[in-house]
Amino acid sequence: MFGSLGKIKLRTPVKIVAGALCFFILIGFVENKQHNKVCSGINIHIEDAYDTYFINDIDVLALLTNNGTERIDGQSFKEINLKNLELRLKTNKFVKSCQVYVDLMGKLNVIIQQNRPIARVIDSHVPDAYISEDGEILPLSERFTARVVLVEGRGLRKLLDKNLQADSTAKEYFELLQYIDNERFFKALITQVVILEDGTIQMYPQLGRQIIEFGTPTDIKRKFEKIRIFYQKVMPAQGWNRYGRVNVAYQNQIVCE
Repeated sequence: MFGSLGKIKLRTPVKIVAGALCFFILIGFVENKQHNKVCSGINIHIEDAYDTYFINDIDVLALLTNNGTERIDGQSFKEINLKNLELRLKTNKFVKSCQVYVDLMGKLNVIIQQNRPIARVIDSHVPDAYISEDGEILPLSERFTARVVLVEGRGLRKLLDKNLQADSTAKEYFELLQYIDNERFFKALITQVVILEDGTIQMYPQLGRQIIEFGTPTDIKRKFEKIRIFYQKVMPAQGWNRYGRVNVAYQNQIVCE
């Protein structure tokens, strides 16, 4: 009885090793078979293309083929370096991430995730640009204009030289822009943000003629809630044109003039 138990104990590791060996042999066989295939076409999928149009299939093909000088369709996969294709795609600033792989049908599949802007820089002293959701500075596009909050001001010029995610001061302003983008009410309400030289912020709404004095980008959530109260409760009761300025910089106060 003990002898048969010993055989079972010995056979189990052998089966595991044999199974693993077969698995790796199969993987190697499949990879070798894929390697010997010829590219039978290119499938391109751009995520969120329904709402952001910074890059399209034509742009992707141009990057993959080095503006048409390098053949991919009909080429053996032995001659195609997938990693290099991914690196080439990432040279486009609107490409946030990408994945290039070959399927069992011999198709080259390309999946693109676009960078998404949350604000647009319109200051006359610096080049027009977008600020992405990750704090990257993106160029404008000739093809598409994103409907995002506009940002300008002397204070902005100092911030653009810094890393919006790493620099502690710049990050506060970036987080304010993120807050506007993430909150549907404020994304619809706020059309322009001005960062003054002293670091304080003014905002301009889509509706009404008020200047919103926000102060510095601290205690962001509390200040925005005061703005919400002003536009949802004060303005309907007092009239949309009664006040020209609203200040939410002071603690526990909404100052209207």
